[in-house]
Amino acid sequence: MSESLFDNLDIGVLAPGVGVFGGIRRFIEIGNELVRRGHRYVLYHPTGEAPGWLPFAGETRPLCDLVDSRHQVLICNDPPLLDRFEKARADLKLFYFVLENIKNERRIARHPGWRILANSTGLCERLRRRYRIQIHPVIGGINLDTFNPRRTRRVDDGFFRVLTFGRLSRSKKGVPIVVRAVRDFARSATRDATDKRPVKLVLFDSLGPGHQKDPRREIDRLAHSLPHEMHIDLPQPALAALYASCDLFVSAEKRAGWANTVAEAMACGVPVVCTRSGTRDIALHKDTAWIVRWRHRFFVRRGLRAMYGDPGFAGRLGQNALARIQRFSWPHVVDQLEDMIRRNLPPST
Repeated sequence: MSESLFDNLDIGVLAPGVGVFGGIRRFIEIGNELVRRGHRYVLYHPTGEAPGWLPFAGETRPLCDLVDSRHQVLICNDPPLLDRFEKARADLKLFYFVLENIKNERRIARHPGWRILANSTGLCERLRRRYRIQIHPVIGGINLDTFNPRRTRRVDDGFFRVLTFGRLSRSKKGVPIVVRAVRDFARSATRDATDKRPVKLVLFDSLGPGHQKDPRREIDRLAHSLPHEMHIDLPQPALAALYASCDLFVSAEKRAGWANTVAEAMACGVPVVCTRSGTRDIALHKDTAWIVRWRHRFFVRRGLRAMYGDPGFAGRLGQNALARIQRFSWPHVVDQLEDMIRRNLPPST
């Protein structure tokens, strides 16, 4: 394969839509970086419109156009699109795992004609151990231009502000676990701590396709008398500002590949309490984060107590996390992807 051909790759991606989801963000951000490097990048999804929540430099087309198209490289991460992916024409097909335990996982992992990518070290190791196959790590990403502590400032409203992702429609996000842990912790938080501020829970979500039910009423029920605020459909700069306005970010996620919200919080310099799910590359216990041993509100509450009770410790974790997350930018992710394609694209192309 000549270097000039590699410098101008033709890449297609199959996606279930362009709504506000972490997996969709991945393909938009990767596409932006690939286009910046001179490659062609086409995002196929059911209706074909451009994403409305993130700038996108590539092309978008409806899935039906895939029938008459051919690409050097074709990428998919969505099991319902497997039949279209299998029939489509491409010199190299890449299935990109971004979650654990997806539908048809075994069929995908052991497909003889596809190369398998994964977006985190934990997911790579899980797939390699379970299926005894070669996994190509394409790990990370975070937009450091959007998510950083430089353009934002803390909010001094008299509260210790605990932020979490408020998507109740997906149980794997663990929102009720976090809400109940914060609610229980807040009752006695100021008793023996240096920081005497009362605790406020801050949540955010978007109401795009697949999670259209407004979560605010249910959050009110779960939080009871705990002071809380809910932010819906924030633009990306406003979301970054919300992260940096808070004292702590908490996640109780499971089955994640790469934990987007944890990475975003770290990039904004916010101390983090999180599970190991999707965070093994960035969360080191008592170094860059407080790791929750078991996904239960008792263990989340323990992390809250450690952070609230020692502001100096929490601040060190936030600064260490900010330094570590720099190595997982989208350009770094695309470096890995380009290298993988260079090594696997058939020479005849």
